[in-house]
This record gives sequence, C-alpha cells and structure tokens, in this order.
Amino acid sequence: MSRIPEETIQQVIAATDIVALVGRSVKLRKAGTNYLGLCPFHNERTPSFNVSPSRNTYHCFGCGAGGTAIRFVMEHDGLSFVEAVKRLADAAGIRVEEEVWDANAEAEAKQRSLLLRANREAAEWFHQLLMKHQLAAPAREYLKSRGITAEVAKNWQMGYAPQSTTFYREWMAQQKLPEQVMVEAGIFVQPTEDENGQIGRPYARWRHRLMFPIRNDNSDVIAFSGRILSAEQKGGKYVNSPETPLFSKSRVLFGFDRSKRPISKAGEAIVCEGQIDMIMLYEAGFQNVVAGQGTAFTDLHAKLLKRVCNEIVLCYDSDNAGYAAAEKAFKILSPIGLTVKVAALPQGEDPDSLLRKQGKDALQAVLGNATDFLEYQIRRLRSSAKSDGMVERVRMAEQVAAAISIFTGVAQRITAVNKVAKLLEISEEQLNAMVKRAANEQKRNAGQQKADSTVNVVDEAKKLLSSQHKTAVLLCQMALNDAEVMHWLRESNCEDMLREVPGTELLSLLVHSRHNPSDETSQLAFMAGLEKHQEAAFAQLQAGPRLPGSLEDAKASLYALEFARLQSLIQGAQSKLRQPGLSEAEMERLQQQVVELSALRKECLDRTKGTPNSFVP
Repeated sequence: MSRIPEETIQQVIAATDIVALVGRSVKLRKAGTNYLGLCPFHNERTPSFNVSPSRNTYHCFGCGAGGTAIRFVMEHDGLSFVEAVKRLADAAGIRVEEEVWDANAEAEAKQRSLLLRANREAAEWFHQLLMKHQLAAPAREYLKSRGITAEVAKNWQMGYAPQSTTFYREWMAQQKLPEQVMVEAGIFVQPTEDENGQIGRPYARWRHRLMFPIRNDNSDVIAFSGRILSAEQKGGKYVNSPETPLFSKSRVLFGFDRSKRPISKAGEAIVCEGQIDMIMLYEAGFQNVVAGQGTAFTDLHAKLLKRVCNEIVLCYDSDNAGYAAAEKAFKILSPIGLTVKVAALPQGEDPDSLLRKQGKDALQAVLGNATDFLEYQIRRLRSSAKSDGMVERVRMAEQVAAAISIFTGVAQRITAVNKVAKLLEISEEQLNAMVKRAANEQKRNAGQQKADSTVNVVDEAKKLLSSQHKTAVLLCQMALNDAEVMHWLRESNCEDMLREVPGTELLSLLVHSRHNPSDETSQLAFMAGLEKHQEAAFAQLQAGPRLPGSLEDAKASLYALEFARLQSLIQGAQSKLRQPGLSEAEMERLQQQVVELSALRKECLDRTKGTPNSFVP
C-alpha cells in the first residue's frame, strides 16, 4: 500500500498540539509540566492518563496505552495509520503526498485501485439495470410498493442484481474485469472443494436482489448490501459484502459519508437498523441518520460517531429483537461518553413504515419524545412483568443496575441511581449496592479482557524478538542509541544480508526508516508507523541497558551477519553438489560458486579479527 514520507509524518507530529488534541475528548488538568486526566481507553476513577507537551506524547499508567498524536487518533477514533496522519495533516494545513516505496507496496496499491474500480463499475451497472432493464421490473415494483421514487433510487444509486451469473460474465468481459478481481472484491463467491476435491467456478454473490452501494468516508463504493424482493426468496433478508481489503463491516456505517456533517451540526445521530430506513429518514429531512451493517454496534462504530456528536437516538424496531439490539448498542456507546436515548416506535412499525403511514410529523414526535435508555429499559421490563410487587421491582432493579454501572461519570451515576430508585420505588442505598456489585463484576471481566489483550501484544513482541538473529538484535540496540552507527548502517551495502539472513526483520525496518537517535520527533514518527507488536518489541530494546559498544563493534556485528549469509549460501551450494544427476557444467558452476563464496567468507572473517567485540559463530 501507499506510504507517507517520514518527513511529512514528522511535520504532522511537530505541528500537532497534543494537549489540545487530547483535550477535545479528555478533561485535562495541569500537573507540573504535564497534564492529567481520566483515560479514554479504559474505565478508571483516579486519573492516570498523562499528556506530555514537551515530548508531544501521552501515556496511561493504568492500562499502558501511549504514543504520539497519530497513535491517539488511531486508537480513539478507530482509524488506520494513513487516515490518522491525513486527518492531523488537514488540521495543520500540511499537504500529504503518498508514495509507493517498493514492489509489494506498488502491487497492493494497484490491487486496491482495481478493487475500487470493480465496485464502482458494478454499482453503476446495477443502477442502470434497475432504472432501464426489463429484468429489473420486479425491483421497480418493489420500490414503488415502499414509496421509493425513481429520484430517490437515483440519489442513492440503488441497483438490481440479475439472477444469471452468465449475465454478470458478459458485463465483466465488456469492462475487462478479471474473475479473480470480482472474487477479491466480494462480488463473486469462490466455491469450496467438493467431496472429490474439485473446486467449481466462481458465481455471483447477489442474484435477483435490490442493491445498495456501501461507501467509505470519501464516498467511494467499497461494498454492497443486497435485499430480497419477495418473502419466498432463499437466503438472508440482507446479504452484505464479505470482509475485503476495502471493507470491514465493523468500521463502516451506512450513509455516514452523507450524514456526518448534519450529525455534527445537530450534535446528535439517529441510528436505525436497515438501509431503507436510513434512506427514507434522510430523504424526509432527518439527515443526521445512519444505519449499521446488519451486525451489532462495535467500538469502532461508536468512536466514529463520537468524533461528530455527543448524543445518540436509537430508532430500532419495536419488537424483542429491536430491544435486544438497543441494549447491546447502549453497552457499546455509553462507556465512551455518548448519551443514549431510545425512540419508542409504535408496535409493529419501523421508521420507514411510520413515515409512509402517518407522515413526517408523526416520526418527529416519536424522535422528540425519545427517552434515556434507562427509562426505556424500565418501561420495557414493566410491560413484561407479572406484577408490580417488590419482588418484581427488585428483579428489574438488578437488570437496570448493570446498565447504570457502565456510566463512568460520578455525577452521571448518582443522577441515574436517584431517577431509577424513584421509578422503581426502592431505596437508593439498595440500588447503589446493586450497581456496585454489577460494576465489580464488569471490572473483573474487563480487567481480564484488557490483561489478555495486553498480554497478547507483549507475547507477540517477545515472540518477534526471540525469532530474530541475536547479532541483528544487538545491532538494532546499538543503532537505536548511536546516530553514528545508524548512519554507517544505512551507508553500508547490507541489502543482500537483510534479504537473505533469517531473523533480520527488525533490523531491516530500522535501516530502511529515517529514525534518528538524536531527533526525538523522528523517533516518535518511526514508532508511530509500526504495528503494535513491532512497536512493543522496539520499546523493549530501547528500555534495556544501553550497550557500551562503538562503531567498531557495530562493524563486527554486521560482518558476523554477512558471515552467516555466506555460510548459508555455501551450505546451499554444497547440498546441491550432492544431488545426483547433475551435468558436468552445473557441477563446475557450483564448485566455482563455493570457491568464490569461501573467499568472501574468509575476507569477512579477517575483518572481524582483533575487533573488541566479535560475534562470529
């Protein structure tokens, strides 16, 4: 994939006021030269989240989260590294020009571009079929029955997926889109092996379905959702694209590319379940609306909304499934500081049906009367209770206490306890005890999950370090601490060694970076661009005791690695010489290769003699 030049990354980090950035979502107070607040990445009562303006970094002493402004935006808003850099660059007025930096990256960039083209052209083809082709007549009739006009279908580029895979193939041939690209884009399905070990030809994922393009923040089509046109059709009501290099359902909200500005302006997001509900609300003037992708809300969905608003109104169906979805969404949305309300739709209605039957004013009234989740939960529990006696009220209080315990703010929790105690006619003391028990249980579960997550990263870092060549690790440590060693390494001709000696992956990352031991900003930029386990591995190397080695020691280490490379090549050539059936010319070539490599190995060995630190095996 594309790479952002390290000079740009350093400019972005230097230009970003990390105190101001973090302060938008965390209440900070000055503590000496640093700032302190409650960590946004785990629940805590005592502030342990430290922001250092001098180092331009943050660190939580409670959960271990930390890094640069780029890492904060990645973790807090659920963005990729490139997306985080671009957002901060936009805020700082810095132009970002991506560059493709190696053959693999160039291939990935080309493949991504091809997948975007496949999705874009498929969306247009589906749309043209819906609007003009006779095969799509049932889809047009379905839209008419739902009150969806041709103008609305055009606005949202709705489409029709034909029944015949052959029809797809004819279109693919015209567009010169390879079958494998269609599989990787999720438009075609690759069958699994049958009992005879045979794999059939790929086929179309969506057949005779109404199609909705799914777009990213930049409005690129990255996936689709296909809806059945009749109750008799086989398969799920909605079939979404699978996970692809472009699409992850846990990261994308349907319609967010259009509604993010209206949501930001209103300070509130209406969340509904289906694409049609979202579209019809938007077209009716409720433009601060989004929909999920057929799955429960995720942390990334919540963070996406937290970027643009502080309040969520859940507008789900009024059945049991709708209540369960609302309860799950509350547990995700509330802990990150979003206020959650529920709009109670009339029994048997969804947002679209209410709009069609009773009009915009009726829906406006429902949304205007949305109550906070706890009140909605109590009303729901009471409607199914056998009586209103004390036993039933205590049972309800236990369930509501679990929801209250999610609140992180003390004032918020006190207010909630006071309100619920009055509604259920139980004592605040009794309810507080229930909340405390629920909070302790959640804390134990969350602590275990957090510990497991942290252990996983630490374990991955340890595995990575243990897989590295010991001499390469020593050389990494010297280069991390000594600018002279780092400069010499980059000037030395060590590409063959880095490519051919196993266990030099970390050293290769360092050599090909612009990490400067004398420049803290470049160090932060380097660490920000790494995978988490790589970052943890380098952090362990930096945290270790500083080696007393000099440039001569570094040279000896590099020669030792080169010695290992030559030794491996010699052994490989000698192994080939032992193979039967070699031609005389091939034997002569291999023998000559062994002689030449042996001479190079001797030269390499001579270089290390007399050095104060020789790592030759």
